[in-house]
Amino acid sequence: MTGISSVNLGRLSMNMHRSSTGIEHSTRRLMNSGSAAESMRESGDGGGLSMASRLGAENRTKSKLASSMQNAVSYIQMQEAGLKKAHQLYERMSLLASQAIDPLLSDSDRSVLSTEFETLRQDSLDIRADTYQGEILYDDIAAYVKKDVDFGAGLAETTPKTYENFSGNTDAWEVTKDVKFTSGIMTIDVNGGTSGERYILKQGSLIIFDTGDNWDTAGNAKKFDFDRFIVEYGPGQNTTFQFVPLSDGNSSQTDLDGADNIKGNDDDETVPTDSNFDNKSYYLANLGLADDGSPSGMDSKTGTKFTNQGQVLTTPANNETTSLTLRIESTSLFQIAANYSVPSIPSNYITLGNSSNDSVTLDPVGIGLMQNVSISTAGEAASAVVSLTKEIEGIGSQMATIGANMSKLEIAGERLSNQVYLSEMGISRLTSNILADESTQMAKEQIRLQSSQALMAQAFSLSENILNTLL
Repeated sequence: MTGISSVNLGRLSMNMHRSSTGIEHSTRRLMNSGSAAESMRESGDGGGLSMASRLGAENRTKSKLASSMQNAVSYIQMQEAGLKKAHQLYERMSLLASQAIDPLLSDSDRSVLSTEFETLRQDSLDIRADTYQGEILYDDIAAYVKKDVDFGAGLAETTPKTYENFSGNTDAWEVTKDVKFTSGIMTIDVNGGTSGERYILKQGSLIIFDTGDNWDTAGNAKKFDFDRFIVEYGPGQNTTFQFVPLSDGNSSQTDLDGADNIKGNDDDETVPTDSNFDNKSYYLANLGLADDGSPSGMDSKTGTKFTNQGQVLTTPANNETTSLTLRIESTSLFQIAANYSVPSIPSNYITLGNSSNDSVTLDPVGIGLMQNVSISTAGEAASAVVSLTKEIEGIGSQMATIGANMSKLEIAGERLSNQVYLSEMGISRLTSNILADESTQMAKEQIRLQSSQALMAQAFSLSENILNTLL
């Protein structure tokens, strides 16, 4: 019978299928023309896909960094607002102090001045505790005026007790000092014995360091068996401690002159050396450490900063108080020496980004330490004027730091914008011809499809006409 052959019909069907597939492919690429990665994936361009994905990821990272920088700008603005408020307070306090210098001022007038001065002083201290989105605004160690504080030369069981029968037959001794800073380094030398003591360091009412019950050593507290804890703390960071075995001589008494003296307090006392750390088994057990085979058993741990180790526990400090309390709980002889020192390097550095995307580190800003300033007497008022003059001078220094930090952010922000722009240009070049190319390709495939459909229709129509003629 005369009609369309199966071979020609198959060819027309294949052409129509190819054209339909081509149209579908072009449609998908056109729909994804705004996404370089998807367009490259549709086209099967592995190299282009890899480049588009990398550039896209970099831009997303930089967008997040840009958002962080904006938050940092707000953070700096909050710091600046606090410093301006502090400057106003200091100016008013300085005026009140100048008036209170007059020795002939009546008690009632001085009381009025002192009341206002104390209120302003407390307001200035409250500023130091301000935060922004959980981040501390000011770092005491960055303050313009710094003061070292002697915490105490030492304690022994002969020191008057703070609490007797504190817990059962355990007594407690406490020394509390205002160290002026909310961060610091506390060095504690302890010498107990086999009975064991508990050594605690508190910031306000918060326990930030605790040796736990029964920190025991060999012998008794009259031997050269001192060991050292170096406790570092500060708001916004973990409290850490280093443990340093101090004595490797164990047979000499500490009270060589017959008095109970803390190690090192007497010129005639010399720590003997026999290279035998008799406390070794005790402190290793207390710290939960294995003997590393060195004379002290822990030379490999020298300089290690622990948080919670063995029975010793630490808790992060806060910025609510500058008061430190050293507590000893004991049932027998003990000796202890403690010293507070101000950290030399501020801890509140804020870094945005990382080394791969141009990081920015903001220098910490401090504010005045006005804990022990008063105008209750003419002499105290004169000292207050001097202190406030220094603090007002310090405000200018801190404002300069804020200006430098803001400049860093502006420069980094501009650099970041340029990088994002160049990345977007790179992505744009990858996709610039997609719309035109795919539109043209789609039109071609539509023409091919329509041609195939027309031929198919004509073939069936011709076959039908011939059949009708014959019949």
